[in-house]
Amino acid sequence: MSTTLAEQSAAPSPEWMRIAEAVAFSRISKPKLYNLIGRGLIKTVSLRERGQIKGTRLVSFDSLRAFLESRATGGISPAA
Repeated sequence: MSTTLAEQSAAPSPEWMRIAEAVAFSRISKPKLYNLIGRGLIKTVSLRERGQIKGTRLVSFDSLRAFLESRATGGISPAA
């Protein structure tokens, strides 16, 4: 029986993570990650106060994991 990335990890996964954490987790380059975000393939949220120029962008862990799983190849397929 096949396991998902979340099941393989003993530690609970975060709901949201910063861009640097998403890059470290996925091993996708920062420009590629922003490209995927811009294309709407990975869900994010930007936290910014009114009047601020910069904010904090958070990446959905579930969205990132789902994207990686959708692109995965090889391994053993679960029984149908």
